[in-house]
Amino acid sequence: MHCSGSSLTKIIGCAILKLNSLTKTILAILITLLIFYFIFQQVSIQDLVLTLKNANPFYLGISLFPLAFSLYFITRRWQMFLSAMGFVVPPWKCFNILMATFPLTAVTPSKAGDFVRAYYLKDEIPMTRTVGSVLTEKVFDVVVLITFSLLGMIYCQCYEFIWLFFISLALVSLFVLVLRRGLNLPIGSSWNDRIDNIALSMRSLLDNRALFVKTTLYSIIIWILATLQILMFFYALDIDVDLLYLFANMPIAIFIGMLPVSIGGMGTRDAAIIFLFSDYGTVSELLAVGILFSLFRYWLLSIIGLPFMRKMSQ
Repeated sequence: MHCSGSSLTKIIGCAILKLNSLTKTILAILITLLIFYFIFQQVSIQDLVLTLKNANPFYLGISLFPLAFSLYFITRRWQMFLSAMGFVVPPWKCFNILMATFPLTAVTPSKAGDFVRAYYLKDEIPMTRTVGSVLTEKVFDVVVLITFSLLGMIYCQCYEFIWLFFISLALVSLFVLVLRRGLNLPIGSSWNDRIDNIALSMRSLLDNRALFVKTTLYSIIIWILATLQILMFFYALDIDVDLLYLFANMPIAIFIGMLPVSIGGMGTRDAAIIFLFSDYGTVSELLAVGILFSLFRYWLLSIIGLPFMRKMSQ
């Protein structure tokens, strides 16, 4: 929402939005701290620190390669989402914007900071259309993770929560169908136009079969690379995890981490890793895997992204 203007309605509206955003962030921080409080009832900080200090630097270094490749595919995929709507943005600019958003995605629930991309492109693309491209990206990520999770449950014959993922997949499918057919809500033409702009990315992609297949393939590759990086974290901690079991269950932990209840998925994702891989390591070792995930995929990228954020803000 644009907060310029002197009308009382706009001022009140902006104040409410800022208050809601602050409330959600504070709540996410509290939930994150609460989850870690319960986790640290099972393991001491000293044990965790010792486990991390004993991590093999060779495998930690190797883990940077899947991360680097995933950044390439994420950049290219977003560029394709924009091109599906008829907007040509150079790959280097997409990459710069992507990197500039990482400092915010690390400290917002469910990577909500990704929507800042719309601000960086506001002079070239209507913000609602860029928001639509980010939403489309998230839909692809969620669908791939849900599919991987369902396959993992079937492979491991763990069907306790399979209903939850079927419901999630059904809701996402319904969301895509609604975007595909469009909406005409009784909320005024200006808001309907904004919603239509947001839905444009998904509709454009569904109308281009070749581009749809390519972005789907990129989404699968992105999450395979993420899982390979996590495999390096297990190896760095000398945990001999079954590769098929990892590919079957890690998407479940990542999907849980994407739920907008904690900061950057921390806490929820760590608890899921501890639960799902309890047969392969101690609580200290598995928590260390989760910490390494957050350090490399969120905080490291956030630090690297700071110069990009300063550059884009000038």
